[in-house]
Amino acid sequence: MEFHDILHGLMRFSDENLTSLLADLIDSPEIHRLRNMRQMNFDVPLIQELGRSRRLPHSIGVTFLAVELAHKANLKLSDTKALLAAALLHDAAIPPYGHLVESELKFITPDFSHEENLAKIIRGTLGSGNSYQHIIRKKELKLTPILQKHGVDIESVINIVCPKKGTTSPISADIDIDNIDNVHRMAAMLGWEGAKENIKIIRNSMRLKGLSGLIFTKEAIEPLHKWLEFRERIYTMIIAHPECIPYNALQTDLVRLAVDHDIITPTDWYMTEPEFEEKLREKGSVTEELGWQLISGCEYKLVDYVWFKNFSSPKKLKNKEISDYMSSNVAETVKNSGYFVWNEKGLISRAIKITLDDNKIIHLGKNSTSCMIALVKKSPSQAKLTKAQSNKWRRAIIKSFTDLFEPESFDFDFPETYTGSFYSKTDELQLEH
Repeated sequence: MEFHDILHGLMRFSDENLTSLLADLIDSPEIHRLRNMRQMNFDVPLIQELGRSRRLPHSIGVTFLAVELAHKANLKLSDTKALLAAALLHDAAIPPYGHLVESELKFITPDFSHEENLAKIIRGTLGSGNSYQHIIRKKELKLTPILQKHGVDIESVINIVCPKKGTTSPISADIDIDNIDNVHRMAAMLGWEGAKENIKIIRNSMRLKGLSGLIFTKEAIEPLHKWLEFRERIYTMIIAHPECIPYNALQTDLVRLAVDHDIITPTDWYMTEPEFEEKLREKGSVTEELGWQLISGCEYKLVDYVWFKNFSSPKKLKNKEISDYMSSNVAETVKNSGYFVWNEKGLISRAIKITLDDNKIIHLGKNSTSCMIALVKKSPSQAKLTKAQSNKWRRAIIKSFTDLFEPESFDFDFPETYTGSFYSKTDELQLEH
């Protein structure tokens, strides 16, 4: 079997012990579903190629890395099959719009978990043990009989893709083949120089530590720094670029309305993105008008933002809780406006611990902490604040943020100080009086 890929080029799977298993898995409805699932939650014109990328090429790319590592390690066939299956299936339970939908479903159903749903899919118990559950119309679940046919241990697959707390695997760790492929794939889709070359060096500098993780040679240190740099640049742009925020806000509003009005629920999370968006545009639905903006163009406009960075807080708050707090505590500045919030820890930048082949432990990177609070006008007309209005709004947001989070210190950026780098910072609150 072979696949032509934007990141890895020509990927060949020639091991006859594996190709039949791989072919059967790829032809299952659970994997076909990934052809209609975006790799990135947000579809923004500035980074349109990321919105076009689907999860199936990424899943096959991770599988390619997994099989390559298994062969280098002379892994026994049973473990190789389990690793292959885990690599291909690791995203099979992601809902439409990915973690955006998942976080909103968790808000109303705290025990909702795509990891738990994935385990049910692999075991064939999704839908109260009903093996005839359909996640693709008129197509029964096939993963369980496929794995059984090829003698793949189902619990081993689950332990690799969803390792128990305190343990890791080659597919689930601070640094793993999932996020190595994902970040480089996004960088390649954006046309960034060096992405394809960088992952080749990493591929040649890593090996399996059994099924518990990865080991690297010292030659991997520099390209892993580059991987961290790619990651920081990508997520900084997605979260804080002024052109991205209106689209992010639109999709966040759509998802919240969809969850609040049962357009998507914890029991039918498995719909594909085309199916989900069709329901969003359904005539007479509460999301119809906003849903059509996904096709006709986003009418939301960024008014202003404060991006808080590098703070610590005892509070663990969800985006909706922060947005609701700002709406209640900051006076309305612009008619028909609202807040877009993205609170993250360890997404933009990540602290990773790698084991070298001489058993030395190396620490790279550091965990980011940031909270984007943006004011967005939700109608086509422009809403530009005067400098005095902007200063007043920013002061109110900063006060509300400090009251809510109780941080000892923080950095911040505004739209005009955005540079594309997370670690650039505004040292002083430069507000004109």
